[in-house]
Amino acid sequence: MIVIMSSVGMAYSIRRDMADHLRLLYEIRKMLIDISYAASESMQPVEILLGCFVRMKDERLNLACRQIAEQLMEKKEGNGEVVWKQVFAAYRKELKLGGEEAEILEGAGSAFFGKSMEENKKHLAFSLERLDFLLELMRREQKEKQKVYQTVTVISGLLLVLLLI
Repeated sequence: MIVIMSSVGMAYSIRRDMADHLRLLYEIRKMLIDISYAASESMQPVEILLGCFVRMKDERLNLACRQIAEQLMEKKEGNGEVVWKQVFAAYRKELKLGGEEAEILEGAGSAFFGKSMEENKKHLAFSLERLDFLLELMRREQKEKQKVYQTVTVISGLLLVLLLI
């Protein structure tokens, strides 16, 4: 009974992790839109927006934004886009981002540190388009993967029970 319950728990855990990852990607999308909107409405520098105005549900994103803001205010790095890439590259493992997801997030910094508002809008539109495509793909795959993982974990639990008998 314990083996069967643990295999069901494992299937539930995998399902929850996949849903949390998808939720994180939506939170990243919202963050990019919020930063862009706040920048165009308030005309404040990005470091002030990241440090004071932009707040996400995911605390890891808040920490990354605050770290970017602090580094930009200290003026240790010359280019904001470079700081953005470095910070999110450092948070990649903590956020559990895949290669393409991390590339999109790291590249999104060019949407806030460009030479003109039009250039920033183009970069943001491109980043959001890529992120939307990835989100749609992940939503479709998530349903299929959940079924497979649930089936495999429950069947492997049942096989283990049969082996133990």
